[in-house]
Amino acid sequence: MTSVSSPPEPAAAGSAALPAFGSPEAGRRRTRRGSFLCHAVIATEHRDGRSVLSRLRADTPLSPRPTIASGEEPSLRGAEAARVRMSASAAGPVGGDTYLLDIHVGAGSTLMLKDVGATLVLPGPHGELSRWITRVRIEEGATFLWIPEPVIAAHGCRHEHVIRADLAAGARLMFREELVLGRHREEPGTLTTSLDVRREGAPAVVQRIALGPEAAGSRSQSVLGAHRAVGNVVVVDPDGAPGPVSASPDPTCAVMRQDEATVQITALATDAPGLRRRLDLATDLLGDPWSSPVPRTWSAVPR
Repeated sequence: MTSVSSPPEPAAAGSAALPAFGSPEAGRRRTRRGSFLCHAVIATEHRDGRSVLSRLRADTPLSPRPTIASGEEPSLRGAEAARVRMSASAAGPVGGDTYLLDIHVGAGSTLMLKDVGATLVLPGPHGELSRWITRVRIEEGATFLWIPEPVIAAHGCRHEHVIRADLAAGARLMFREELVLGRHREEPGTLTTSLDVRREGAPAVVQRIALGPEAAGSRSQSVLGAHRAVGNVVVVDPDGAPGPVSASPDPTCAVMRQDEATVQITALATDAPGLRRRLDLATDLLGDPWSSPVPRTWSAVPR
C-alpha cells in the first residue's frame, strides 16, 4: 500500500504544549471553545516475580481499568502479566479535544492493554482537529501487548491519531491497529495517522497516512481505492523478527520484515470484519506465539 503523506497540521491554540511524559497535571485542562486535554498514565513494574501496575491515573472521560485474563493469550508466552482495558465514559474525542495516553512498561514487566469497545471519533461544533496521542516507553526485558478495538472516523471529523513507541534493545512489542472510515453507509471524516516505533532510538517503523475527503489522493487505486478500512500489526521481538521475510496472503495484505527484530503487517478491506480477518490470517504466518492455535472468528464482543 502506498501512503499519502501530508504536513502536520498546526495545533489548535492552547493545545500545542503537551504535559511531560507520565506527568499529568491536576486535572483535565480546558483548551478552547469547551475542548479539553485529557491525560491518562499507565505504568507497570516487575515486583516479587510478577508484573504489577505501579500507576494508573486518568482524566475523564478516559477510563483505564485493571482486569483479569480472558480469552486466548498465546502471545504472552506464559508470562505473568498486568492487564488493563481502556474505556471512555463519554463519546469522543470530538473536534478540538486532545486525548493523551502515556504508557511506561518497566524493566522485566509485561503489560497487556485492550479496549472495551471501538473509538468513535466525532466532529466538534467548530470544525477543529481532534487528537489522540499515545506515548510508549518499554524498558529492557519488558513486553507490551496492545490490541485495541477499531478507530472509526465519523462523517465530518478531522482527527489525528499519533503513536510513538520507544523500545530498549531487549524489549518486546506487539501492536495492532484497525482504522475504519465512517460508519455503515456513511461518508467518512478525515483521519491522519502517525506511527513511529523506535528501538534504541533507531527507527523501526515510521509511517504517516492521511485518509478521507481532505486527504488528496487517498481514494486513488494506489492508496485505498474502494476500501474503507486499513490496519497494521507491528511485532518487535529481540529474539528475531518472526515469520517470513516477506509475504502477500492476498493482494490487499502484505507481511514485511523491517529489520532483524521487526515485522509489519498492513492490510486493506471494505469493512471492519474483513480487515480483522485479513490481519488475523497474516498474523498466523508469524508462528508461535503470535499465531492462534485455533481458528479465529469475528465477534461483536471485543477480544
